[in-house]
Amino acid sequence: MNTASGTSSDSQDEPAVSPEEVRAALEVVVNSETLARADRARSLLAYLVKTEQSGEAARLKGFTIAQDVFGKDDDFDPAMDAVVRVQAGRLREHLTSFYAGEGKDEPVRITVPKGTYVPSYVRHKNAAAADNGPAARPNGSGSRSETPRIVDFGASATAFKLDRSVDDAPLAATRPLSDKPPTGGQDALLSPFIVRNVKRFWLALAIIVLLLTVILVLVWR
Repeated sequence: MNTASGTSSDSQDEPAVSPEEVRAALEVVVNSETLARADRARSLLAYLVKTEQSGEAARLKGFTIAQDVFGKDDDFDPAMDAVVRVQAGRLREHLTSFYAGEGKDEPVRITVPKGTYVPSYVRHKNAAAADNGPAARPNGSGSRSETPRIVDFGASATAFKLDRSVDDAPLAATRPLSDKPPTGGQDALLSPFIVRNVKRFWLALAIIVLLLTVILVLVWR
């Protein structure tokens, strides 16, 4: 797994956020009251974190997210349909609300910086005291419960399991990741949207030529 690209901390002396800590932080967010009714935000967040943690941050582009999370087809044009940008903005708002309220004492925070869909993970210094002592966690050990939890995203995504075992229960996206390499942000010359419109142009041109031919034949008669 790759955590370097999307991991940061408040101090250079602190260790990097581990994959286990990222998974625990994600579990807390998706099971929170703040996101309880935000199915799309939870699905999007889970997909972004899963993809980044799998070392495939380069896939986190508008076109790929639209297909994998929101079920768009190959004709999707990010310039015409802002669904990914809109949902990413709402996710950022939900995360801000969560960490300002019920998640204010969480030791690791997940953010999605503006201008990118690659998540970052930040240690929260003020949460250190909350994690000390047996009263900090339900199991009295200062760490999160090892009991797996099932998260149901409703109609917008399939249910998946989140627990502390990275190998046994990888995060699930709404659609399996493709083995195809990243397309580099949908090269404009190969964009299905462009190809479709070029085909329409040639079809229209052929119809015009046909009509002109018919008119010329009728005139010469």
